[in-house]
Amino acid sequence: MARAKVQPKGPDWPPDRTLRVLKQQLQKLQAFKGKNHRDVENEETIWKQTTEGAMIHGFGEDSHNVHHYYKARSAGVHMMGGISDHQQQLNYNQRIAKFEATLLSSIAELEASIPEPAMRGAYEAGDEYAFYKDLKDIMGRANADIFIVDNYLNTDFFELYVATVRPGIYLRILTNELKGNLEAVAKKYAASHSIELRNGPDVHDRHIFVDQRCWTVGQSIKDAAKKKPTYMVELSAGLVPTMRKIYEELWAKAAVVVKS
Repeated sequence: MARAKVQPKGPDWPPDRTLRVLKQQLQKLQAFKGKNHRDVENEETIWKQTTEGAMIHGFGEDSHNVHHYYKARSAGVHMMGGISDHQQQLNYNQRIAKFEATLLSSIAELEASIPEPAMRGAYEAGDEYAFYKDLKDIMGRANADIFIVDNYLNTDFFELYVATVRPGIYLRILTNELKGNLEAVAKKYAASHSIELRNGPDVHDRHIFVDQRCWTVGQSIKDAAKKKPTYMVELSAGLVPTMRKIYEELWAKAAVVVKS
């Protein structure tokens, strides 16, 4: 009697969960670039197992996404009798590049499939409360760190948003305008929470980094949607490392104002 054909496992994660995990894996992948393959062998193995699982849960075993992942995993030259350490390093470099391309294409596919309101927010003039709710929710979901870049923050930021941040989250704020009692309030917060406030002259935009994600805001947080329309747009995963690098460099050059 013929055995029944086993059907490939289908996707069982919602797109937003898959998107979140793949973005995290893309961020972790950046740490492998330029490394010796022997030094990160264990970390790469864990990364591959986690990513493979996310791909299968998100797209299904027989999806083109999973097939592309397997091709990336076997990138390079392979021989029955083994290969030199030099070739292993070349394979590693190709593998990391292929992994990145595979994740970026899968992330783009997921972003296109998620309804627009889940990816971005547009706010009419006077719709301050909707902006407040969305930003408070974003910051409340942080697992490890929050990095706020805003050139015109004031003490309202602490009263409205920072008070909702869960204990243990490392909060960093980069600004170029210390409005009102911002420094004094930051010092009070630093007495019992993990925070660092820095001041630098090159801060001209508004960005919100939460763990491995990033949002760009059209107006300063303190004035968002008060008198003019504004937006809060999440950047695609492929842009986040570049954007973070830009502002980490500005952070490194900025003056420390408050540090817990």
